[in-house]
Amino acid sequence: MTASSIAKDLRAEIRAGTYKPGDRLPSEAALMATYGVARMTARHGLSMLKDEGLTVTRHGSGVFVRAFEPIVFDSTGKKSDDSTIIPVMDETDAGLTVRTLAVTPEEEPTEEARVALGLDEGVQVTTRERLHVRGRKPLLHGVSYIPASIAAGTPIAQDEIGAGGTYARLKELGHEPVKFHEDVVARMPTIEEIEALRIEPGTAVLQVMRTAIDSDGKPVEYSRIVLDGGEFMLRYDFDA
Repeated sequence: MTASSIAKDLRAEIRAGTYKPGDRLPSEAALMATYGVARMTARHGLSMLKDEGLTVTRHGSGVFVRAFEPIVFDSTGKKSDDSTIIPVMDETDAGLTVRTLAVTPEEEPTEEARVALGLDEGVQVTTRERLHVRGRKPLLHGVSYIPASIAAGTPIAQDEIGAGGTYARLKELGHEPVKFHEDVVARMPTIEEIEALRIEPGTAVLQVMRTAIDSDGKPVEYSRIVLDGGEFMLRYDFDA
């Protein structure tokens, strides 16, 4: 009996509901007795499930089936008072709080942001960095770039941006976003992202790259958002 065979059996039982989210899986000793294998084989079988993101290890307690109760990141958005569609995540219902990590009124953008915003070399941006947290667990890290010609000297360049956030302030400045473009990729996290978001082993991140465009067709914000893939589900609606 191989480790992969043990993992296959346990995976099938998880999918069949024999082991439900939050249930403890058999210990290494129990698997050794059931399958007649060495401890390292049993341990490797459990480790394979952890690497797949199906389980979590609680030190001193054992290996448990991972619960997935996704927070919906709705890029279809909701309508504002004048029917503008704004991508939204209901932070209150999801139990999230937002921490502003840094605000830089004027700096050079990343090359990625410069291209997305269509800025010439040397043109600066206002940068806002934030972290979304549920309890003690960070779930989302985002950095937004707004042309400094729009944002510098306004509340967008301040720590306290006010109700409605960046999009509300852009509307007040005459640059209300009326269209959004998003690219989404799934990838494995960097070491820095694993540490910042406390990501479980075997879990991918979702990277959302969003450009907000005003009624003149001008890009007015570029956001690079990294979400813990074990915590979020992306939602999109399409007209037929």
